[in-house]
Amino acid sequence: MLAAPALWYSAIPGVTETGPANLHFIRDIGLAFIAAGAGLLIGAFKQDRQAILIASIFLGGHALLHLAELSYGTTAIDTLRDIVLIALPGLLPLALITTLGKRTT
Repeated sequence: MLAAPALWYSAIPGVTETGPANLHFIRDIGLAFIAAGAGLLIGAFKQDRQAILIASIFLGGHALLHLAELSYGTTAIDTLRDIVLIALPGLLPLALITTLGKRTT
């Protein structure tokens, strides 16, 4: 998204159907994904629920937005794509938060 936003826009299925490409906005979103990923890495290595929760604001919000938009009507393949590639990975960090600190010896 950062290095080749036009290529990303044309290569990702369904993106071109959202409207014309805005290269600046695509790069902004790429930076949001990098920030969220960094938060997840820091949170995972330090076992810091707060860092993971902060990273989940963008990732979980993005996932919930896609799930909400499914109610507007979509094809089965688009629904499957959004659930498997966006919703599940976006909500997965919340599951990690619940398991941190619950390890048994």
